[in-house]
Amino acid sequence: MGFPSVCYCVILPQPLILVLQLLDFLRHAVLLCLSSLGLAAPPAADDHPAYAPPPDLWAAEEETAPSSSLDTWPAPAPAAIKACLPAVRYADLRSRRSAAGAAASTTCCAVCLGALEPRHRVRELGNCAHAFHKACIDKWVDKGQATCPLCRALLLPIDADAGELSSFSF
Repeated sequence: MGFPSVCYCVILPQPLILVLQLLDFLRHAVLLCLSSLGLAAPPAADDHPAYAPPPDLWAAEEETAPSSSLDTWPAPAPAAIKACLPAVRYADLRSRRSAAGAAASTTCCAVCLGALEPRHRVRELGNCAHAFHKACIDKWVDKGQATCPLCRALLLPIDADAGELSSFSF
């Protein structure tokens, strides 16, 4: 069994491929402009991924989540989650944990797998006290996630009396 002696693919020169891609891009740009002006019908979403409406991340999460008592509470907005989880230097967080007598925590961000260094800004989560780089957990929250990337606990504690996610403070 060796390589076949016949080539089953069409080999096109690179400049020709680039010209065809440019023409396709221009066609899509013109169609989008005409449809936004109301001069043409909007193209079908399956025609090109650029025409598909942006997904509603919170709705998709609610549809796939199993029903539980937590489903009765509305999911907090990403900005609200970030406001309730202040960013601190990792060195300050470590010293506060050691003063409180807490066990030594991991020195690795579970999102990017990078080391947590004393100069890095981190966010400590409300329920599980896991710490992540500020940029990493912010991207996680912006993607519509409301749970810890490591243990899947809710990012913010639930205030049982009020029946909603509480504003967590350190």
